[in-house]
Amino acid sequence: MSESSRTLEAVKFPRYERRGLFMGLKWYQLLLLAAGVFTGSVASATGGPSGLFTSGPMWLSLMLLGLLQYSRIPYPIWATQIILFFYRSAIRQTRFLARPETALLAGRLVLPGGLGNLEFRRAAKGECFIVDPKGREAIAVLRCTTRSFALLDADDKAWAVQAWSRVQAGMAQRSSIARIAVQDYTVPYPSTALRDFYDRSVPRKSDAVRALTWGEQAYEDLMAAAGSTMSHDLLVAVVVDTAKARRRIKESGGGMAGLERVLRLEVEAMGTALGTHSVKVEEWLREDGILDVVHGAFDPAAVARPHRDPRAELPAAPADREPDVDPEPPALAAGPMAVEEHWTYVRTDSGFHQTFWIAEWPRQKVFPGFLHPLIYVGEFRHTVTQVIRTVSTVEALRDIRSAQEAHETRRRINTRFDRPFTREQKAEEEEVAQREEEIVAGHGDVRPAAYVTISAATLDDLARNRQELESAAAGAFVELRLLAGQQWAAYVAGALPFGRGLR
Repeated sequence: MSESSRTLEAVKFPRYERRGLFMGLKWYQLLLLAAGVFTGSVASATGGPSGLFTSGPMWLSLMLLGLLQYSRIPYPIWATQIILFFYRSAIRQTRFLARPETALLAGRLVLPGGLGNLEFRRAAKGECFIVDPKGREAIAVLRCTTRSFALLDADDKAWAVQAWSRVQAGMAQRSSIARIAVQDYTVPYPSTALRDFYDRSVPRKSDAVRALTWGEQAYEDLMAAAGSTMSHDLLVAVVVDTAKARRRIKESGGGMAGLERVLRLEVEAMGTALGTHSVKVEEWLREDGILDVVHGAFDPAAVARPHRDPRAELPAAPADREPDVDPEPPALAAGPMAVEEHWTYVRTDSGFHQTFWIAEWPRQKVFPGFLHPLIYVGEFRHTVTQVIRTVSTVEALRDIRSAQEAHETRRRINTRFDRPFTREQKAEEEEVAQREEEIVAGHGDVRPAAYVTISAATLDDLARNRQELESAAAGAFVELRLLAGQQWAAYVAGALPFGRGLR
């Protein structure tokens, strides 16, 4: 689609390509293959045919382990994940229990793993940003609103697509931004939430019994017929690489003050860019807003309850003595009380969760908005997350040259062994050439990764939700892959507003 075009055109996504050193094989696959050949050769040289036959299970297993794949993932990767998961299970790293009696550091979240190192910092205007000292990153979470893409006409859709392309191109030019994460939280609210809001908002006279007016009766009938409603919360996490922004931070005053100024400039630039995309940044979330999102992710049953200050719920202590009950710290209340990771799901306070990775984008041409079946699927809590990592022009061109060299090597091998040149290989070369043309024309290069997290109260409900999600994925022409053995890391990337990613 050209910059001046106002016509909505279908687009095609490149396939997920896994390149290797030789014939598409990685170094560890070649090493296993060589070990199998070496084992068979030694056995044949020392023991003859009987030795080759006796050692067959060993060298044949090594060769098959190096050659075979499952779901386009080599067997050594699966073996590594299985060993690592069972090792973590043996040393009890797949279970987490909060300890309220333990002293907490101010500004820290009580989360398992490396997430416990995240620090909350308050900006000068009351906003909150998250600092990851080990990852050398700073994260700002923005709450945004926009019009539904499906309700726009064709011209407005084409303009929105062009504007989003310019947003990504601008990201690639800003070296301080490591990545952004766009998350759409779909939360079901029961009809009782509407009743509770009506009871709080409309005063009732308790001293006299009177008949309802026609207006009140109409409201009562509507609330009685209303079912659950789905709420969509759009969050954008802006992640700044503090290592790459070291010079700018130093010029802005250094320390946390300099980091805050640099982060504020990036947030303002992102807000301006999103404004051209008809996306309005409502607020830069404060600490309580981020804690509400985190608490809702770990405790879905409590998401309909508004955030309350624990201090306000305690009875007032007499003036002559100190209160003997310490309020629960907000960071402890937002974090999970328990987390249990299994091979295919994660269990938290009041829910079971599964996270999927979009392993294959549509192979045929599709129009923008093709992910709507995933966003609006079912009446259950789910989160669609897209993590976009910027790539510099130099790195993108280097990757393109590497891909072209791999394709040229494959062509020579096919010619030498008289093997046919498949249509799939031709499509891969055309996609690399198109990508090079776009970068030379001045477009930015980004690496997107998308995740879908579903939640349920029981495992049976989780299985039903998964079936609905997979049916919706077929309608969106994408391939979902359950991240088995990586569910906790996938849950962090797909359900929490920290801008993390896996791939």
